[in-house]
Amino acid sequence: MAELANTGDLPTGPEEPFGASIWDPAAVAAWADGLEASTDLDGDGVAETVVLGDTTGAGPGWDEEALAVATDTDLDGHADRLSVLADDGRYGVWEFVRGLDGEGRWTRLDAGSLEFDVDHVDGSK
Repeated sequence: MAELANTGDLPTGPEEPFGASIWDPAAVAAWADGLEASTDLDGDGVAETVVLGDTTGAGPGWDEEALAVATDTDLDGHADRLSVLADDGRYGVWEFVRGLDGEGRWTRLDAGSLEFDVDHVDGSK
C-alpha cells in the first residue's frame, strides 16, 4: 500500500492545507484511475489526464468541493501526479514515487493558499 510522505519545508499542523488526516491522494488517484482520461496536457496526442470537478469525500475528514487534476505522466494506466485547488484557494500538488525498496508513496511537492500568495496579486498582468 502506498504511504503519504511530507517532504520539504511545507507547513504542518492545523494550518496545513491538506493534512494526511483529512486528505488522501491515493484515494483520489484510485478514483481517477477508474475514469477514462479525457485531456492531453503534454500535447503528445494521448489523453493522460482526468479532471475531477467535485472531490467531496476524498478523505476521512474532507467534506469540501475542489478541482482535482490527476495525470498519468508515465502512461502506465495509473495517476501519478495530482494537483488540487479547493474552493477557498488552498492548493496542493502530489507525485507518486517508488523508493529504492520498491514501495510506492505519494510525496507532496507543494501546498499553500492563493489567499496568502500576495506576491502575485499586485504584480499580475
